[in-house]
Amino acid sequence: MQRQEQKQVQQQQMTQDLVQRLPVLEADRLALTFRLARLARHNSHIHFGSGDVEWIADAASAFEEKLFSQIQEASGSESEKELRRQLVLLLDHRGLLPDTDEVLAERLGVSVTQVEQARQAILFLEPTGIGARTERECQYRHAIEHEDPRVVDVFDAIESGVNAQQMASVLAISEEELAGLERIVATLPKRPLLYEETGHVFPEVEVSDKDGELVTTWLSPELDETHIGNDREAKWWMTSLAMRNETLRDVWAVIEERQTEWFKGELVLHPLTRRTVAQQIGKHESTVGRAIQGKFAKTESGIMEWKHFFVRSTSHGHSPFMMKRTLAELIQREAAPQSDQALANELTRYGYQVTRRTVTNYREELGFGNSRERERQLWKG
Repeated sequence: MQRQEQKQVQQQQMTQDLVQRLPVLEADRLALTFRLARLARHNSHIHFGSGDVEWIADAASAFEEKLFSQIQEASGSESEKELRRQLVLLLDHRGLLPDTDEVLAERLGVSVTQVEQARQAILFLEPTGIGARTERECQYRHAIEHEDPRVVDVFDAIESGVNAQQMASVLAISEEELAGLERIVATLPKRPLLYEETGHVFPEVEVSDKDGELVTTWLSPELDETHIGNDREAKWWMTSLAMRNETLRDVWAVIEERQTEWFKGELVLHPLTRRTVAQQIGKHESTVGRAIQGKFAKTESGIMEWKHFFVRSTSHGHSPFMMKRTLAELIQREAAPQSDQALANELTRYGYQVTRRTVTNYREELGFGNSRERERQLWKG
């Protein structure tokens, strides 16, 4: 009986450990580098092996100093401020604090009540959403601070499962106004802004065609194993990064094999699903989804998000991605703006059978206005 209980405890610990490693898999190269740069400031055993982005180390330093400064200026005893600083050091790469109060209390050697109070204090720091338990809680913090007070009312109503008709009635607004507020809620930031956005993306992998052979160069973050020693935290990160990078390489190997023509500069993508990749690498489909989230690749055809290599076959064997690409080219080449129906007819000439509504959706996703808006733009230009 005791052996069975011990086995259950071990399985539970393994599950918790895997859950803690999942955010590392999901994180993009820049977010991980930012987190590692923060850790390196306080842990001499953490040294980058590869995947470093030089400017991010300065950003990581400035980020923590900003939080520490706010903590110092706030009310509270020195011991309370020190606990808040310790929680800041435990923020994950997203700027969130997903561990339970019980886990944090045991780790830091304080009471659960003290952790609750310290966590609450951190939630009032800038940037908005810092220290939230989940991405949804981060969105709630942004809702609270939105200039329109009705945003938080709609957020609360959605969380409570109130239907649209009831919400419009309680808030005394039209359905059109409610729809606008719902769009705001849906697009609230899920993570605090940890550093200034650069407008650039940082690929995990670069693929080039050298004399007919594909050459793959990985840029994913790694730690220098020679500096790790017996440091527990550094070992955890080295193992987590190794697991992440192994999964990414397995997923990418399937993508590269399936989409070889694209990587050789041809504008051709073949049908590929997450389920297919999961089956080939022996992982769960959701793991593949987490792995490709926010990842980019530099190819002969430009920088491309991994998710765009996953395309479903239409009745004519074409992917939505390729349809959008063709649609964008049609709009950019048009002498006079065409209606969505006219564009649908044009796409038929290329073998794409799509409805006017589909063209409208794709056009909006690509950021193009309707024919009247494009016509006004031509007159202005």
